[in-house]
This record gives sequence, C-alpha cells and structure tokens, in this order.
Amino acid sequence: DAERIHKQLDKGRIVIVAGFQGIDENENITTLGRGGSDTTAVVLAAALGAEQCEIYTDVDGIHTTDPRIFKNAAKIEQISYDEMLELASLGAGVIYTRAVECGKNYDVKIHVRSSTEEKEGTIITHEVPQMEGVVVSGATVQKDMAKIGLVGVDNVPGNAAKIFACLAKAKVVVNDIVQTEVSAKKANLSFMIGISDLAAAREAVERIKEEVNCESILARDDIAEISVVGVGMRTHYGVADKMFSALAKAK
Repeated sequence: DAERIHKQLDKGRIVIVAGFQGIDENENITTLGRGGSDTTAVVLAAALGAEQCEIYTDVDGIHTTDPRIFKNAAKIEQISYDEMLELASLGAGVIYTRAVECGKNYDVKIHVRSSTEEKEGTIITHEVPQMEGVVVSGATVQKDMAKIGLVGVDNVPGNAAKIFACLAKAKVVVNDIVQTEVSAKKANLSFMIGISDLAAAREAVERIKEEVNCESILARDDIAEISVVGVGMRTHYGVADKMFSALAKAK
C-alpha cells in the first residue's frame, strides 16, 4: 500500500524507505537476499507509479564489457530488459537480475547512473526497433569456472534428466549444457559450473555414472567463459565468425 508514502510526498517531504528487507507470509521481518536494495527500489517505483527508477552506483552506467579489464569499454545509452537480464546472468554485476525482472514485469524504466558524477547513465527499458541496429550490446567474462563432460552416455530419453536431477539434489548450479550425439546408441554431455561446485558436481555424476552407462567422466578447473549478448544478432550474420577470429588472433 503506497498511500502513506503518497501522503508524505504530497506534503513536499522526502520519504526514506529501508531497502533490502521485507515481510514474509507470517509477517516476520526478513531480508530479500542478494540485490535486495535494487529490487526494493524498482518495486517501490512500480507501486508509486513512477516513470523510472534511478539506481545510483559506483559506475556511470552499463558498459559493453568490464571497464576494469578493457579500458576502451563503451557506455551503453539504452539496453533492453532481456539483454540486461542476459548480461546480469552471465556475470555483469552492476545490477541484479531480480531488479531487472521487476522492471520488465511492471513496465518501470531503470536508469543506472553514477553516484559521484552528474551525467546520464544507461536506461534499461523495453526493446525498441532501433536496438536491433546494435548487433552486440555487450560481452562478459566469467572466470573461476569448471567443466564436466560425460563421455559415452546411453543415448536414450530420460538419461539427461537423471543426470541433472542428481546435480540438483546436490545443489549444483549448472550453466551451459551441450549434448552431442556420437552414434545412434551413444551421446556426450558436458556442462559448465562454478569452480566452487566442482567437487559436489563430480561426486554427483559419479553416483549416476553406472545408471546412465557412462564410459568416462572428464573434469577441468581452468575454464573461463566469454559471452556476447545483443538482440541484433537475431537478424545479422557473421557474429560468431568475428568472435572466434578475434579469439584465434589473441591465441
């Protein structure tokens, strides 16, 4: 109920609301978890009918990649909710996914801007046609990743479900999944995880190995993941070519 806040605003007062906390179904005060302050701000903006929610942070907006790694990273003036959700899920830590999801669900524009400089930041909003003119909006790098591969799994329906059910039971968060059919009877399956989950994931797949008739299990802990994001890739070709050519050139 935003009525109390509206009354104070109508009196010309500045209203300060604590972020990062809420009330559960039993009316106990609880925290909202990671990104709770951003989420609080966006939900308040929606409840108050605000045109946009401004998130002040230590950077001047969303960049095409991490400016701490690549000094020539450019600031993005406008990005869609879906692109931002993708970037956030892939490691871009400027704003958390729940806040962006709330903005999308309640049609609240989010303006990410600097808390130390008076200049425009990045607007997160619904996709507009001109966004497709920008082929790649951003790139992310996730370090401290690991990869597990199951070689020669029986190629029958339900085996992948068994493997990932076992991983879920072990509370392992799985990122990218690749399954390749090597014959009519066998398939290879690999997936990416955070390196902190490697031991638990390895134990989980070892338990299911015989049930899915897996020939061998491979694990690597020296993996980094690079991702490119952009709605324009739906209508433009050659992005993968340029990406892999750049990686090959850099060896």
